[in-house]
Amino acid sequence: MPFYFFFGLLGLVAGGLITWFFLAEHPFESLETPGGPVDSVEASLLAEEMEADGLPMDEATVVKLLELHGAYVEGKNRAALEAAEAVSLTSDAAARQEAESERAEAADRNAARVEQTK
Repeated sequence: MPFYFFFGLLGLVAGGLITWFFLAEHPFESLETPGGPVDSVEASLLAEEMEADGLPMDEATVVKLLELHGAYVEGKNRAALEAAEAVSLTSDAAARQEAESERAEAADRNAARVEQTK
């Protein structure tokens, strides 16, 4: 009888650990594959799979693609990505501003036509 309290605590701890194991996002689980060295077996397997899907690709291209993806996952090319995003945002803003000015000019022309018809 005196050990029921301790067995209850042990059960709560075990239940909490099991729940955490199944529900928690572990740092070793990732949606992206980790970057790292690319071996020839992986490159040849992927090249064969691409060829089987009707998209022939040589192993050198697959290796370069995997290396670029690894650099992206590890954040090595973050500066280039941020620069490209900044250029994209400024060009989008300029395009939006140009479209707004064209809309305003069209509205002014329509208003002028309405005034002429009166």
